Amino acid sequence: MKNKIAWQKYEDYIEKQLTSPILTNILQNIASLHNLSNDEIDDEEDDEDYLPVNSAEDETKPLSPILPITNQVIEDVSMLAIFDCWVGHTNFDLTPNIKNMLDKIPGIEVLKILSRYRFFIGVGKLFDFKEVRKEIEENLL
Repeated sequence: MKNKIAWQKYEDYIEKQLTSPILTNILQNIASLHNLSNDEIDDEEDDEDYLPVNSAEDETKPLSPILPITNQVIEDVSMLAIFDCWVGHTNFDLTPNIKNMLDKIPGIEVLKILSRYRFFIGVGKLFDFKEVRKEIEENLL
């Protein structure tokens, strides 16, 4: 089998993850739980025995977010602003030797092995991805 590398722009990679059916299902569940909580609060307000808490304090409390923003999401988005980000998909193992080769290629400022067949690179702003890609492919293929 001939070694191959397929390239995917990192923005597309993140978008694919964020629009996955599993994530959509999770977000719908979180949203329905959030709506249920609001309905329960509304029911309590209708109750005659309900004593309201200081309303000025309630107004300053932030509402719980429906979509949790993790440090990883923030890091992923900030990487896009700093580097020209790409994911390489391979049909061969990404061994420590291959990682060492990639580390030596000019222009690769960030390198992360994501899995056995997938790696992330952040190309420095003063480098052209086409040239970096050509160098990667010459070294690995």
